[in-house]
Amino acid sequence: MLSEQPSLAPIDWKQATPEDLLARIADVKIVGMGGAGFPTAEKIAVARQHLPCVVIANGMETDPGVCSDKVLLKTHLPEVLEGMRIIVKILEADQCHIAVSNEQIAISTQAHLNDTETVRLLKPTYQNGAERELITILTGHVVKHNRLPVHEGYIVLNVHTLFAVAQAISGTPLTKRLVSIQGETRWIDIGTPIDTIMERNQPIRVGCYATGYRPKQNEKLSATTNAISIDRSVHALPCIHCGWCDEACPRNLPIEALYLAAERQQPNTTVRDTLDRCNDCGACVVACPSNIHLLDYVRLLRQSNREEQNRKLRAIQARVRVEARERRLRSQKTEVDQRRSDRMLQTHKWQ
Repeated sequence: MLSEQPSLAPIDWKQATPEDLLARIADVKIVGMGGAGFPTAEKIAVARQHLPCVVIANGMETDPGVCSDKVLLKTHLPEVLEGMRIIVKILEADQCHIAVSNEQIAISTQAHLNDTETVRLLKPTYQNGAERELITILTGHVVKHNRLPVHEGYIVLNVHTLFAVAQAISGTPLTKRLVSIQGETRWIDIGTPIDTIMERNQPIRVGCYATGYRPKQNEKLSATTNAISIDRSVHALPCIHCGWCDEACPRNLPIEALYLAAERQQPNTTVRDTLDRCNDCGACVVACPSNIHLLDYVRLLRQSNREEQNRKLRAIQARVRVEARERRLRSQKTEVDQRRSDRMLQTHKWQ
């Protein structure tokens, strides 16, 4: 499986400097494989500016029908833990946690931990896999809403990311990842065309059905893709206003109202704060009896609002430029008039 990948010079991470380890992670371009896709080296570099750090390995898997993280932990637990310890060394972390949602994995993980590491078995709710909620559950710390966790000394990395870190340090760059496809999880090369991974006799989504999106034309598998799913929303029925989506939302958001606002295809900036609170967990999609992909509409409304805000910002900037130009022209005219007046009042030598 991984033996076919090109090799790099292995690094003895226990003897290497944090700078050398971070440079290797940057060189192989590892990104957050839990979905964010942010460059891991950059995230670690920011965290190094806010020591001491707490490292959290995120093995929670809350997406329906997805088990790529569970399979990885069952088959490559030593590598995941090694990746976690490499991050701990880079950050000189004084606390290290690994969160999982499978009891068997929790038991096997516990047998491999040292005194400074802990494993927590958590219920696989829609929120327990989210970065901020995980930090609060494991440490009791609440990250301020206007700050990133790394700015407060907390770094959360998906177990696939940690596996990629361990592989990179040992000499294997990131070229594959585990992907769940209709109940089966297998290694697939990053960069594989999406439409060749499974038969396209049915419409698909990149990611799990609840949180995934419809692929673009000629889209290729990325490091953040944990699943390929059948898109059931093509058979969606009209909304029956049952309210199940509102009840399912773990953040108590008015999902039905957001759906109706998005359906009107008009920006609604009054719901901006509500949209910002949504973390795209997909609970509303799973709850909908009409198979409406409500998250699509939430994202559509968020995008419409963003475009409307950008339009207003451009209008304001244009008005500022026009006003500045008018002031400049008035100032120039005043200067010209003043010079003309000065010349008229000037005593000439022929007078």
